[in-house]
Amino acid sequence: MSARGGAALDTTQECDCFTCSFNERSVRIQSTYNLTELNDGPLRRLHLAYVVVSSPDPRGMVETLSIAVIGAPGVGKTCIIRQFIYNDFSETYTPTQTRYVYRPSVILNGVMYDLKILDVPPISSFPTSPSQEWLDARCRGVRSANAYILVYDICCVESFEYVKMIRQQIVDSRVGSSSEVPILVVGSKRDLQRHRFTQRRAVSVLVKKTWKCGYVECSAKYNWHVLLLFKELLGIAVARGLRPNHTSIRLQGALHRNRCSVM
Repeated sequence: MSARGGAALDTTQECDCFTCSFNERSVRIQSTYNLTELNDGPLRRLHLAYVVVSSPDPRGMVETLSIAVIGAPGVGKTCIIRQFIYNDFSETYTPTQTRYVYRPSVILNGVMYDLKILDVPPISSFPTSPSQEWLDARCRGVRSANAYILVYDICCVESFEYVKMIRQQIVDSRVGSSSEVPILVVGSKRDLQRHRFTQRRAVSVLVKKTWKCGYVECSAKYNWHVLLLFKELLGIAVARGLRPNHTSIRLQGALHRNRCSVM
């Protein structure tokens, strides 16, 4: 895969954005989605180019939100992420072996956010301490994430039991300091609705009423509710007053009409 500027995209471990040379500056070409415009109709995607400079500018700072995506093997975590970022879906199952990082940007209610999405390989348990988090390469950045997407397969009850276990461990591990950490439970493979292990309402009531978490079902294969789930999670984070760390990024002409393409 290559960027418009001819630069190759290195996807060894961390998938950032496309980089090319422009007027002796580093130009990052990213897919930026306007989540405010999202509804049940056609989806609008804005592709924005912006310049990164080293000096911080309070007038143009972008909120950064770290999201850990966790789930049992084969539930479709990577498919959801890649559909969200690249509008791409593969029928071939490739197990996630190492932690993978994606960095898209989104716009919600006129505010731009840089997302750091962690595609986490299957882990036996949630790290209970910072030392455990950094000793296991698969868990790095998981405990300190700003929000969580817990994915299960609506056709596999075992994958839901895994989500139930991880959610409880997150709550127990982060109680006191981050007990209000946003968690969104996602039921994947909605296109296989007829094979689900239980009714949607039963899961939705448990997740929303008992767990006090958000709940969305989606189909990565048909790109159904994929953007909605990220909008839902970001909305929960903002509603709970989450103040992620600022990054030293200054936008220059990011919203110029001639730099946007509507798809």
